[in-house]
Amino acid sequence: MTCASARAYGMRSIATDRDVIVRDPSGKGPMAYPTIAREVRTTLMAETPVKHTVVFADGTALNFSPAWIKPVPDVPNMPLVYDNLAECLPCLATRSH
Repeated sequence: MTCASARAYGMRSIATDRDVIVRDPSGKGPMAYPTIAREVRTTLMAETPVKHTVVFADGTALNFSPAWIKPVPDVPNMPLVYDNLAECLPCLATRSH
């Protein structure tokens, strides 16, 4: 679908910049466990999201359907030192920040 035909069908792409949780809703495969990533773009049809573009910590950018994406909930009392929740999570190997 080209940009002109996408516009004709009422689709638009908006830039976003938020942390999201990516998880395969079937619970199988490599994305069975929740992973925090950065959403950079959302494609909407009217006001309904149809595709989310997500960038992982290793720089890989992938597109996911809305069923795979959940916003990271607000965390009260999160230290202001961190720009996002992904930076605040402890390292699994060392159990420290």
